[in-house]
Amino acid sequence: MRDKAILVAARNWLKSKTGAVKDVRSLEIDTKQKTFSLELDLAGETEPLKVTGNYQLVSGAEKTMVTPADIKTSREWLTILAADFVNGRPIEVPGIVGSFL
Repeated sequence: MRDKAILVAARNWLKSKTGAVKDVRSLEIDTKQKTFSLELDLAGETEPLKVTGNYQLVSGAEKTMVTPADIKTSREWLTILAADFVNGRPIEVPGIVGSFL
């Protein structure tokens, strides 16, 4: 049930951030190892995008921040962009998602 709640919340959160994500096919989060993997359907793409990485979690009184690291994707150019623009940058996550991480 916990994994299902994370998937539903993450799917809704990702879709609300960009119209590029058409569907979240799968999402796995290992809260002990602080790793994640997901598979996304993107607008204009025929093949799903696979993404893996690590994360650090910082929970405060009012918000939860996740900082992704070592992101790898099934598209080399996106892996390069993730290294330049996503790795090491904190992202605020919705309260319900943060409570499960």
